[in-house]
Amino acid sequence: MKQIILFFLLIGCSFKVPPITITNAQTAAEKQMVGEDRELEREGWMIGSIQSSTNGQNNQEKLAKEESDPEIRAHRIRLNYLSPEIKKYKSHGILGETPQGYVKLNPLASSLPTYIHYELPAKKKRVEDVVLFLNESRKFIMEKELSTHKKKGKKEDELLKIKQNLIDEYYKSISIGEYFETETGRWEKYQ
Repeated sequence: MKQIILFFLLIGCSFKVPPITITNAQTAAEKQMVGEDRELEREGWMIGSIQSSTNGQNNQEKLAKEESDPEIRAHRIRLNYLSPEIKKYKSHGILGETPQGYVKLNPLASSLPTYIHYELPAKKKRVEDVVLFLNESRKFIMEKELSTHKKKGKKEDELLKIKQNLIDEYYKSISIGEYFETETGRWEKYQ
């Protein structure tokens, strides 16, 4: 291998690396891939990564990186890992947020056109497992955060506010078209 490289250097050949374009949201790369961009790079390389963008990080991802407690960090990483799948299930109406800060199977889902994709036992089991893992991590994080603040001497009313803030972070993350459970136990679609 060394001999081949030495040979090319001796005869004056040079390696030319094509230009690299890093985008923060895929738009330039997508335009090039589908042919909408009129100024394509000749013989260019395209490498896509969500990690190349700081705008691609949500609050959970930032918290996972900054977290000093390894157990909480592990649960936040789990939440990040499950996030795209949860988002898909929510957008299909299969899952919804509850006022307690957890995700639950939507009882109205059976009447939705997307429900047919989740009737297979394996798919149904996967959704149930994802809900279990997600809620387990959310519960652990809430309990650990409250325990930490309690050890710092926070009063009961302050602990309730902290708990409510943690719950609201999840409950208020509902997007248009997703379902949620109201305080009275009814399910509604966010408009």
